[in-house]
Formats: sequence, C-alpha cells, structure tokens
Amino acid sequence: MGVCCDKALKRGFMGGLFDGKADLGLDSPMKAVLKLSIPSMGLFVFNGLLHLVDTIFVSWLGELPMAAMSFTGPVNMCIFATLECVVSGAIALMGRHLGRGDIRSARHIALSSLALMYVVCFVSLPLILPYVSNLLFGMLGAGGDGTLLDLCWQYNMWVPIMLPFMGYTWVANTTFRAQGDTMTPFKSIAMANTLNIILDPLFIFVFNWGIGGAAIATWFSRIACSYYLLHKLRKNSSIILPVVFKPRKRLMNYWGPVLWIGIPVGLSTASAALGMGSVNRILSTFGHRVVASWMLGLRVEELAFNFAMGINTAFIPFVAFNYGKRDPERMKSGLRAALILSLTLMGAMGIVIYAFPQFFLGIFRPTPEIGEMAALSIRASVPGYPFNIFMVVTSGFFVGTGYSIFGTITQLLRSIVFRVSAAWLFARFLPLSQIWWFQSLAFFLGSFVALIFLLHVFRRIRRDFMPKNHAIP
Repeated sequence: MGVCCDKALKRGFMGGLFDGKADLGLDSPMKAVLKLSIPSMGLFVFNGLLHLVDTIFVSWLGELPMAAMSFTGPVNMCIFATLECVVSGAIALMGRHLGRGDIRSARHIALSSLALMYVVCFVSLPLILPYVSNLLFGMLGAGGDGTLLDLCWQYNMWVPIMLPFMGYTWVANTTFRAQGDTMTPFKSIAMANTLNIILDPLFIFVFNWGIGGAAIATWFSRIACSYYLLHKLRKNSSIILPVVFKPRKRLMNYWGPVLWIGIPVGLSTASAALGMGSVNRILSTFGHRVVASWMLGLRVEELAFNFAMGINTAFIPFVAFNYGKRDPERMKSGLRAALILSLTLMGAMGIVIYAFPQFFLGIFRPTPEIGEMAALSIRASVPGYPFNIFMVVTSGFFVGTGYSIFGTITQLLRSIVFRVSAAWLFARFLPLSQIWWFQSLAFFLGSFVALIFLLHVFRRIRRDFMPKNHAIP
C-alpha cells in the first residue's frame, strides 16, 4: 500500500514538473522557474532546430548558399527584433496585471499587442523587391558577387509574407506564458518545426527550389502553428485572440506602455544583428569561407544558447507576476534559480561542444578548411559562456521589472562596442586562428556592465516597494 502511494506521489510530482504550468505566486521560485523552463528550453531547442535544419540542407547546396544565409541572418534578426519588442512589452504588462488579479486588463493588453504586431509586420515589405534586397545586402558586404546577392534575395523575399503568421504565433505564445503555461507554446513550435523538417528536403531538392525552398517550408510551418494556437486559445486560455478582428481606436490604448518596455528589448536584438553584420563585414576581408565558418560555429553554439534563452523566457513572467505582487524576495530567489539552472545546463552543453566540435559540424558537410575554422571559433567562445549566461538572465530580470533599457544598454555595448571593436583589433593584429577570441572578451565586458545595472535596479525596487513613510536604511 505504501509503495503504491509512493509511486502515485512520484508520478504526480513528475507529471507536475513536466506539464509546463506553475503557480507564479505560490510555487517555490526554483520549482516555478524549473517547471516553466523545461518546455521553454524545448521550445528554443526546436526553434533552434528549425534554423539548424535549414542550415544543414542549405549547406549541402554549396559554399555560396551558406554565405548567403550568413548575410541574411543579421537582417532577419533586425526584422524579428520589431516583433520581439511587442511581445516583450506585452508579457511584462500582462504579467503585472495578472499578478494583481486584473484579468480584464490583461485581455485588453493581449488584443492591443496583436493589433500592434500586425502593424510592425509591414516593416519588411520592401525586401520583396530585388532592387531593395540587392542594395541592402550589397551594403552588408555581399555586393561583390551577383550570384550571392540573388541567393540572399531568394531566401529573404519570403520573410515579409510569413511575418503576419509569425506575429500571431508570438503574441499567442506570449499570452500562454503570461498565464504560467509554457507547455502549449512548446507544443506549437515542436509541431511547426517537425513540419518544417519534413518540407525542407521536399522543397529544396525534390521541387528544386534551392535556398528559397527552405524559406517556403518555414512559411507553411508558421501557418500550421497559427491554426494550432488559435484552437488552443479558444479551448484552454482565459485570454482569447482572434486572428482577424475589427480595427478600433481603443486597441491603441496600450501601444505606448508596450513599446516603452519593448522597444529597448527590440533594440537589444537589433544591436546583436548589427554587431553580427559588422563582424561579417570584418571577416569578409578574409574571404567568404571565413564568414561561412563563423556562421556554422554560431549554429552549433545555439545548441548551448538555447538552454539559457529558454530559462530566460520562462523567468520573465515569473518576475513580472511577482513584481505586480510587490514581492522582491521571490524575485531575487527566482533570479538565483534561473542563474543556477542556466549555468548547469548551458555549461554542460558548452563542455560537450568544446570537446567534440567536429562531431556537430559534420552534419553540415563543411570542407576541411571551413570545419577547422568553425571549430576554432567554437572553442574560443565557450570560455565566455558563464558571462553570457549572466547577461541573458539579468536581461530577463530587467524586462520583467520594466527596466528593459538597462538590458538594451548592456547589449549595445556587448554587441557593437565590445564585440565589433575586439573583432577589428584582433583581425588587424592577430593571426586568423586567434581572431575568434573576440566573442569571449565581449561576453566578459558585457557581464560587468550587467552587474552594475542589476545592483542599481535592486536598489530602485527596494526603494519603490517601501512604505512612503519609511526611509531606506
């Protein structure tokens, strides 16, 4: 009898641990962050798998298509930054109102954010035109080869077409996360990326659509994801999001607050893209093989980065909810839990890819020269992972508390000032085999800035949460 009870309790605990749902106000911080993080990490792993699969199949087409993907990467990061600024502001605001028990305002914020998302999706429309695409990628360093420019356009022209569907999935997933549910977003991304894996080889090789086939496969997968989330919102969510709705002026009520929090986050992502583009330009002076090598190294490193990003995604609604509850001790404990989990998981993955880089690089079928350079870039980056983890987790804390500007400043300094400057200096004065250490140096300097801002934010929270008739001791 006792054994049966023990087994039942164990099944109940494990089921609760892996169901992706947490009580943001009552579960212990470690338990809440862990429960939300498991599906969130899976979400990022599958999301990274989408990019990884695209890269694998495109790499089989040759070196020029690989270089084209490297040049389109920063541009797409800038485009996605506009989407990220909306969902980051939305989850911070929804989390606060849900923490106060104000479900009506949370619903209004979600619909207002979706309307804003549709508006920002129009930003990338000019990229459909070959002239605009060639002009942009020519400025980024791909202009010396007409074939390379054409490949960039073939891949990127589908982004504006898929953005409205991506925008809906981002806001819908954010709505679930704000309610303490990360399992539904995980299932939606897992389904979409499984479909993408099936369609990629069909469109690229069977239909002979080349690099454009990878983008078309992603487009179809996002349509399916949108349909799935619409069904789940109607069935399992207290907040419903229709795909199409009548435009109303009151939908703009929360645009200001959403953008106030979200724009700094979007700028952070855009700065990372600008930094990548600048590094691509610096590395392109050594030839397109060096650019392709760095891109392959980054793709492998995403396997480790996904752990930290998944935990960060789960951590933001926890912080926002408890900020609304005015509970700084739970926020601090949650920060500690997120750091421990990130260091453990991302650190372990970092050790594996440091020890066996060629095992992971082999799936891209690189030439020996590109494979060797990509391995060097990975091994020079891994020692900086602890510092990168600290920046990622603190940026989530800044978003959840509404101080996202501090995360933006940190990211701007890390991506543009520290990384680009280090890459330029190392490329000028060091041999090619040593250039790759610019990444770890940028991580270290960025984490120092993040620590200064984190201490400042804790002081401000402590002051804001104290009764007005008390002074800070």
